[in-house]
Amino acid sequence: MTAHYSDFHLQPIAGEWREGSSERTTDVSNPYDGSTLLTTRLANREDLDAAFTQAEKAQAEWAATPPVERAGLMHRVIEIFDARKEEIIDWLIRESGSTRLKANVEWGAARGITQEAASMPGRVHGMTMDSNVSGKENRIYRKPLGVVGVISPWNFPLHLSQRSIAPRWRWVMQSSLSPPAIRRLPVDYC
Repeated sequence: MTAHYSDFHLQPIAGEWREGSSERTTDVSNPYDGSTLLTTRLANREDLDAAFTQAEKAQAEWAATPPVERAGLMHRVIEIFDARKEEIIDWLIRESGSTRLKANVEWGAARGITQEAASMPGRVHGMTMDSNVSGKENRIYRKPLGVVGVISPWNFPLHLSQRSIAPRWRWVMQSSLSPPAIRRLPVDYC
C-alpha cells in the first residue's frame, strides 16, 4: 500500500512542486464541518508567468515524444487513479463536500476520460482536401497553439478538470490548472 499523499500545500509551478511565492495564504476548508484541511501559500504573478514559460518550453519536448510514450504516460495516470482510489474519494468528500456516491461517480468519470485520452495520441489525423488550383491538394495538420489555462470548477472538480486536461495531452499541449476560484484564489494579484 502506498503512503497517503501529504504535500497538498505544494503547487506545480514551473516544473517543480513548491509553495507559491506570495506572502498571502489561504485555508482550504471542509464545507461540511468548516474544519481546516490545509493552509497553502498563494502563488503570485511571477509564479504564474514562470509556470506558463516552463509549460511552453516543455511543449517542444512533449511534441517530440512518440505517441506510444504519450499514451504510456496517460496509462500511468490511470494506474495512479486505481492505486489511490480511496484516497482520492476521501479528498473529494472532505474538500468539495461530495457524498461517497458522488465522489465514486466523479472518480470513475475522471478515470474514464483519462482512459479515453490514452487512446487518442495515435488517433490524431490531418486531412487532405481538394484545392481550387488544378493539380494541387490542400493538407491540413492539427497542431497545438500553445498553453491552455484551466480553472477547476467547484462542483465536479476532478472530473471537469481532467476532462479539460487529459485530451490535450494527445496533441502535445501543456496545461496549467488552478483550483476553483469560488473556494480559493490560487494566484495573488494584489
